[in-house]
Amino acid sequence: MIKITYRNGHETVSDDWQITDPLPDGLFWMDMVAPTADEHLAVEKRLSIEIPSKTEVWKNNVLNRLYVEEDVAYMTASLISKSDSPYPTTSAVTFIMAKQFMLTVHDISPTSFKNFSSRLLRPHEKFHTSAHLLTGLFEEIISRVAFNSELVVSSLDEVSHDVFGVNVLDKRVKKSSEFLKRAIKKLGGAADLNSQISDSLHSINRLLVFLKQIACTEQATISAIDLAISDTQALKAQCAFLSDKITFLLDATLGLINVEQNVIIKIFSVVAVFFLPPTMVSSIYGMNFHHMPELDWIGGYPMALGIMALCAIIPYIYFRKKGWL
Repeated sequence: MIKITYRNGHETVSDDWQITDPLPDGLFWMDMVAPTADEHLAVEKRLSIEIPSKTEVWKNNVLNRLYVEEDVAYMTASLISKSDSPYPTTSAVTFIMAKQFMLTVHDISPTSFKNFSSRLLRPHEKFHTSAHLLTGLFEEIISRVAFNSELVVSSLDEVSHDVFGVNVLDKRVKKSSEFLKRAIKKLGGAADLNSQISDSLHSINRLLVFLKQIACTEQATISAIDLAISDTQALKAQCAFLSDKITFLLDATLGLINVEQNVIIKIFSVVAVFFLPPTMVSSIYGMNFHHMPELDWIGGYPMALGIMALCAIIPYIYFRKKGWL
């Protein structure tokens, strides 16, 4: 699918474009979403450019290739997709910029592209150059990255409140083992999304620096790019902070799991201490010696039971007073 956005007099028009349709006279943005082979070839012919294939886009993304050929700039950046799913990913998006047009090629449907398309339809939004147009698009992309970063912040705050806000080891509150497993799962999802955000910001920052070097002639556009670069740097710093927070919460959660295990071991140890003296008493009277006076007593059996009960109760009272239980 190909969508084209351009100015028609005093209004902005955004329509689906067919390969047989004419191109507008002024500046325009052509957005190619999962283009077919015929669309790919037709656009190359109509715009007299060479659009990278999927294999070339992948290589450009891996190698961070940003280059200019015959006054046409080719740029690739990693944008986040499926950020609201359990498995967020990044996908390579190609940006091709010439004097008269800006062309974007991608297989995903980023929310930032939809937001920018809606923004262009506002009467007061006017972009005079392709560099200005591309800068505006990246403003929306960075805003979306910031939104995804806030998702990580919210997820970590939720885990932090759950872990430190209540006594997760109190069996009367909830099943602590299941609770801690859910906390670790949330931390894993937050770490995955934060990693994708960091990867995306790295490629976006590099692209903006390249764009500033090759395409800027207007001071307003330069200022806008500088502001976008500053935003990416701030978001990268936030990613680093969130990564440290994820590590801290993971260590705390694992520490609580160790504490829970130690509590279980302590219970078994205390139970063993309670029954050790009664076991000793029963072992003594279980020995088959002939000369044992207590064997002939009528109260011998109740006495042995009483001694065993006292041997269990006295350590229990002592441990309670010491606060060990």
